[in-house]
Amino acid sequence: MMSEHLFYDFSASTREDALVTRRDAEGGPLSDMFSTLREMLARGALFRFRVRKMPQQCDGMVRGNNPDFLSHLDSAMSRLGFTKPISTGHRCRLYDRPDAAMICDGLPRGGVENRLSFTLGGSSDGALRRILGEVAMEPSLEVKVYRWTPELR
Repeated sequence: MMSEHLFYDFSASTREDALVTRRDAEGGPLSDMFSTLREMLARGALFRFRVRKMPQQCDGMVRGNNPDFLSHLDSAMSRLGFTKPISTGHRCRLYDRPDAAMICDGLPRGGVENRLSFTLGGSSDGALRRILGEVAMEPSLEVKVYRWTPELR
């Protein structure tokens, strides 16, 4: 595993906060990681203290067939009773409700910005399946699950 360095670019501020970039410890190009430092900290807290504390989790990818796919994801999650703890940029989404929490993040690769990886935690695999099923019913969204933790029987 190669270590990385994080840099906070206060001169490239977004929403009155610092842009977060990263670079391999050995050097190389900088790549944007989070739109704001606040976004990075909130994502870490939601992941550690909500998602990972849930009895069931899954990891996967959500993608949309149009550049505006994040608004469709936001609408679907809002209909499911999720709130957004903070406003986020186009690389990150954070959703929370009492029985489930979800983080979505991604880095644009090759100019493709219509996909985000996600980790969803909830009370049971059934609850997670219901959430993902509703998101997948959104006409412009596609959901793919890669891993369940703990594994499903």
